Amino acid sequence: MSFRRKTLGIGLLVTLVCTIATVNVQAQTIISNEQLVTSTFVIDTSSVTVKCLKPECSAQSQLLRAIPMTCPAAIGGTCTFHIALDSRIDVALPCGGLDCLGASQGLNSYQFLVDGAPPVPGPTDEQGYYLFSKNAFSDTNRPSRQPYTAMIVATVTNSDSQNHTIDVNLQCTNAQNLTGSGCGLIAHSAQMRVDVFEP
Repeated sequence: MSFRRKTLGIGLLVTLVCTIATVNVQAQTIISNEQLVTSTFVIDTSSVTVKCLKPECSAQSQLLRAIPMTCPAAIGGTCTFHIALDSRIDVALPCGGLDCLGASQGLNSYQFLVDGAPPVPGPTDEQGYYLFSKNAFSDTNRPSRQPYTAMIVATVTNSDSQNHTIDVNLQCTNAQNLTGSGCGLIAHSAQMRVDVFEP
């Protein structure tokens, strides 16, 4: 291989690596030099169940509702909420009441809404969903109870009030068209910590 060909190959490789690095850097959000103002702890020991029993179905229920938060900045100012959620969840296998063992074939998510909208920068999808498990392995008679956590960041602006709310929903979706299939989740408890930061 000639020197010119090697140089051209190395140049293309460096360009490709730089392009990939640029894409990765652009996907990051860095928020720095903020001060912790308050922390709020939420503990809910009640159970929440979501289930559906047909192919390609979806079910959702509220896990935590209208948690009040305050951003102490002046009107027009901003705060950053760091939301840490942990819940103990059974992943059910809806198989007609029979003893079955295997993957749930479900997509299991939390939905985070801050003032009724998906949190930015998240990470969530455009509707606020945070996928915490996919095709989880379980048993109908002895369902697999696991802790499922999520860490979310939301920037809020005090447009006309310093008061804000956080809602968290629990959702399962059966993504496969299989006869007799569905999805189900039971959340046995939920704990959430919200730290409020100001620039």
